[in-house]
Amino acid sequence: MSNMLEIAISYGVFASLFLWLLHVTNKRNEEREKEYCKVISKNQEVISEQAKAFTHLSKDVSEIKSIVIKIKDKR
Repeated sequence: MSNMLEIAISYGVFASLFLWLLHVTNKRNEEREKEYCKVISKNQEVISEQAKAFTHLSKDVSEIKSIVIKIKDKR
């Protein structure tokens, strides 16, 4: 970074400002990426819990169907 800064200074103020802005933007993007990863991880946990709940719900629905079928057969 310091080598790039020295080169930028030799080209002028605008090159230095550009490199500074680029550096700051990259830092912010890294922080944002970390936050996105946390959100994605949390979402994966929620999806996993919902999948488990749907599995139990599916079993319950199957049991109810079998009971209804048995009741219909008795009539």
